[in-house]
Amino acid sequence: MISSFEKSSLTELLKDFYTVVGIRISVFDDEFRTVTEYPAEMPEICRLIRSTPKGAAACRACDNEACKRAKKLREPHVYTCHAGLLEEITPIRLGGGVIGYAIFAHMMPAEGYEEAVAEVVKRCAEYGYDKKETEKAVRKIKKSSLEKITASARLLDAIASYVQISNLASWKNDDISNRINAFIEKNLSEKLDSDTICRHFFISRTKLYQISMQSFGMGIAQYVTLKRIERAKELMNESDATVTSIAREVGVDDYNYFCKLFKKAVGTPPGKYRAKLKKSE
Repeated sequence: MISSFEKSSLTELLKDFYTVVGIRISVFDDEFRTVTEYPAEMPEICRLIRSTPKGAAACRACDNEACKRAKKLREPHVYTCHAGLLEEITPIRLGGGVIGYAIFAHMMPAEGYEEAVAEVVKRCAEYGYDKKETEKAVRKIKKSSLEKITASARLLDAIASYVQISNLASWKNDDISNRINAFIEKNLSEKLDSDTICRHFFISRTKLYQISMQSFGMGIAQYVTLKRIERAKELMNESDATVTSIAREVGVDDYNYFCKLFKKAVGTPPGKYRAKLKKSE
């Protein structure tokens, strides 16, 4: 499955957000390829790093790993790139699948700024770059407070949501991941192993695995469990049904096993999770 973006409209959107936040934004497709960026020209430090094959390869590998993490986490997060710069990434979701990724790139923290500059210089020196040239280039990046960096992560997720609801992204091919996701959500109380799904969609286990990893960022069994836990959380919030009945409704008949799955995914047993919900009301 290959994603498709309305590039001109998307670039205008990135331009508007850049005008507001002043942070360079990049969008990648579902195969981790650059769709568009704004501003189009990279900052000097990035041009310097990518001026050698080794530096360019490290940048590509870093972007790919960030996209893979975002697909798995399914939420925005801040990370430090291979060169020591702060970046933020969020998946762009569509119909249960991940259709692309949005990145706020090349940030320097205002807090601990000198230490951050020294770290970038140190990392770039490993690629053979001149320390003075590197320091001069990195100091041209505007500093951002940790408060602004944290806030921009939420804004980045809003950008991704806007891309989805504004139809700026779509699947080029028949989106089987949408249909698989819908089938899972409709049949959570039923048996949903790989064989069941493969028979329903007339695909092989290998194809199902490929689709699941590409669209959901995880194996199909793990994704089914994720959807069951998400639905269980909704039911705990929406109804007074017992945990046992909720477990059965999402396809897990063994109460103890359900509690184990829930705690592993959420970090707390279902009973304590529901108690927190009621306490917050």
